[in-house]
Amino acid sequence: MLISPCRRSICRWMLAAPFLVAASPPPPVRGVAEEGFITLGGVDQWTAVRGADPANPILLLVHGGPGDVLWPYADKFRAWESLFTVALWDQRGAGRSYGHGGGDKTPDVHLARIVEDGVALADDLRRRFGKRKIILLGHSWGSAVGVGMIRARPDLFAAYVGTGQVESWKGQVNFQFDLLLARARASGDAATIKELEAIGRPDPADTRQYFHFTRNFRTAMAAPDQTWLQSLRPLFQLHSGEKDYDDAEAGMGFSGRSLLPDQIAEDLTATATKVDTAFFLIQGADDVITPTKLAIDYCERVKAPYKKVVLVKNAGHFAFLTDADAFLSALVRAVRPVAIARGA
Repeated sequence: MLISPCRRSICRWMLAAPFLVAASPPPPVRGVAEEGFITLGGVDQWTAVRGADPANPILLLVHGGPGDVLWPYADKFRAWESLFTVALWDQRGAGRSYGHGGGDKTPDVHLARIVEDGVALADDLRRRFGKRKIILLGHSWGSAVGVGMIRARPDLFAAYVGTGQVESWKGQVNFQFDLLLARARASGDAATIKELEAIGRPDPADTRQYFHFTRNFRTAMAAPDQTWLQSLRPLFQLHSGEKDYDDAEAGMGFSGRSLLPDQIAEDLTATATKVDTAFFLIQGADDVITPTKLAIDYCERVKAPYKKVVLVKNAGHFAFLTDADAFLSALVRAVRPVAIARGA
């Protein structure tokens, strides 16, 4: 973990003279544990909110994928719930929202509409829990949604945290092509070298070409990412009923098809370099899916009231899941004090 120590600390001392009559103990803090559907933009969407103390900052997680919902991995966030009120959200066309909100007939599954849904949800959370602002964490595809949200309504957010941070589709395609070609040359894989050299510089708009040359890309990923991806199906099955599992699988396919044009059009370095809230990048140092180098380059271009980059060592694209403890440490030490000072 590469992170500078926090410089802010608040200590509260309670002194009691021994001759005073002991006061009654305060009532225990009642935690938050709720889940259900909320209507956002005319579509019912599933959310869950959990935390040990409602006085803690709210942390809204925006899942990637598209369609890669987070409730099957909720156990990863249990330790987070002692210091944050953690909110999960199945975006329209994904997971439980897919199954409840129209399936393949879910309307308006595109980036701009999902950003509007996310803003409405953030405002609802802020109001219901009596907060001035909340913290937003966007992963992968969800980082494009998250950046859109903080740019649309910066007044709702004390801080943004990107992980598996998107920079641009074109940059991702070219980085992955160069990585695969370099690996093939290093290993003497003549067949792959011939195939990639025949492509030349890839056309980012040619998705058939892209999904063909990246068909074996998993072997180029960081080891923790490979292990994580191998565990997904059994983990999904363990934490879901048959309908939930079917909805999550179908929703991922539907979301992927529906949102591919928005993914191809992504170029945050051209469209989103000014944000009006604290901007954090907590990135796996070895991410090659949304390459760490490109994520850092994007962060460096962002103009924000406060910025910080934290790299999680020996982690890749799914750092917040494969090393949830190290990620929590970064959230607590880097993000939480800044967010509280800014209204969380």
